[in-house]
Amino acid sequence: MRATFAITIKELMLLRRDLGGLITLFLMPLMFIVVFSLALGGLYEPDEAESLEVPVSTAGAGEAAARAVERLDAVDGLTMLRQIDGQPLDPARVAALVAAAEYPVGIVFPEGFTAALDDPRLLTGGVDLPLRVTAIVDPAASAPVTAPIEAALRGALQQEVGRALSSAGVEALLAGLGASLPAEARQQLAAMQQAAGGDGQAPPLVTVDRQVPPGVEREQFPSTYQQNVPSYTVLGVFFIATVMITSVFRERTSGAMRRLRAAPVGRAPIVLGKLIPYYLINLVQIVIMFAVGRLIFGLELGSVPALLVVSLPLALTATGLGMAIANLARSETQGIGLAVMLVLTLAALGGSMVPSFIMPEAMQLIGRVTPHAWAIQGFQDVLVRGQGLGGVWLEAGVLSIYAVVFTAVGVWRFRFE
Repeated sequence: MRATFAITIKELMLLRRDLGGLITLFLMPLMFIVVFSLALGGLYEPDEAESLEVPVSTAGAGEAAARAVERLDAVDGLTMLRQIDGQPLDPARVAALVAAAEYPVGIVFPEGFTAALDDPRLLTGGVDLPLRVTAIVDPAASAPVTAPIEAALRGALQQEVGRALSSAGVEALLAGLGASLPAEARQQLAAMQQAAGGDGQAPPLVTVDRQVPPGVEREQFPSTYQQNVPSYTVLGVFFIATVMITSVFRERTSGAMRRLRAAPVGRAPIVLGKLIPYYLINLVQIVIMFAVGRLIFGLELGSVPALLVVSLPLALTATGLGMAIANLARSETQGIGLAVMLVLTLAALGGSMVPSFIMPEAMQLIGRVTPHAWAIQGFQDVLVRGQGLGGVWLEAGVLSIYAVVFTAVGVWRFRFE
């Protein structure tokens, strides 16, 4: 019992000497509480959640389209954008906004939509059916985000179809025209009447066509693995920081660093010599993660050279961050605690744990300052949007800046003891 008590006192004294490490242990869960509360607040407080904005074009579509948009605007969690910067939206602008990933879904009503619904020939074959409303969807957006918008759109359109059928007076039309209509037309009208009155659903006069924005090369919507493989790969490579910190402090404790100090080399070669092995480990890890996604889950990789262009600076960013923390921390405990806190917090903000599109807009903006967000965006541009080398240079460039800054800090603050 005395030995246990003595060991306990000794460990407490060691922890007291390393106040930085002790503070980090308390700070890390606090950071997660704050970050995840802000990021996921909308899921637990739906009444206070920010509305999802949807750009919509009703140019030339008439009153029926306007009424449908008003119904969508009344849906909790949806805000319909009819204009931006004081300018009404047209189909090309809506498509451009979705293509730029500013909004996950845009809606375009066709010209003459109201006129077609109100046309007396609607039920007699004088109007080309079905009328098509276009939902322009970013293929990188998750189904839990896009599906409710499309469902709400179909519901609003069904109400407009019901109004049109009521105005036309299906029963009166059948009774009045009766035998003067061809048999095929009578069967179609009877089926429409039954659909409208039997199960309460509107007849298929209007459909929602789902399209990807112009410029997106591949109509492939993200699967679970297209979301998770890049997200958790990015999360995993940054944990190399904890291994690097342990290595650096053990070499300092063993005296290996002091022996290196006597060698006729500068700091930069020593830092680079320690970076390169871990950099290669990170690249191997990325290859393994995507290989598992491809071989086991059937993940389509798209342009492998483009994935490599994103992976090279990503791996260097992670190792650079590990070296920077190892030389800023005052103890191994503090360094590992700080590394874990930073890695997980940046991952949460950057979309590795929580997809960024379900976060409030302010949190999405904050996440854009993390290397995780840029890496995930680069990978998704390749996997989901079908981009090649020309589509990922921005993400690769931003990651390269992070890599240079972190590595420079590691060299500048490098110490042998």
